[in-house]
Amino acid sequence: MKQAVLITFAVAVAVLLGVVLMQARPVSAAGAGAAPALEIKNPFAGNTAAVKEGETIFDAKCAECHGGDAMGGSGPDLTDDKWIHGGSDTEVFATVSGGRKGGMPSWKGELKDEEIWKVIAYIRSLHK
Repeated sequence: MKQAVLITFAVAVAVLLGVVLMQARPVSAAGAGAAPALEIKNPFAGNTAAVKEGETIFDAKCAECHGGDAMGGSGPDLTDDKWIHGGSDTEVFATVSGGRKGGMPSWKGELKDEEIWKVIAYIRSLHK
């Protein structure tokens, strides 16, 4: 009898531990089982001077595809809530720096990380 109680108790603890561990495991935007993504916030968010610099960079590098108002052209609208590859700061940074199959070039070799963050700060300032 004692052995059955101990086995039942051990199984219950194992199940509970498994449930706790599953709840504690972060899930990335890629879904369950994918490595959790580290979310990075834009270091230039809300910085007026950085937003202005981002606008200058955007006009020179991005407006040709996304339109001068960032509302779309051959590239998607960047002022709404519809983001093909995710709209968090981290996901947008990854898209701009690494590019995406189907038309978005990688800007990693041409723009510094801080310039990409400034462009993102500018884009955020345009949100509808």
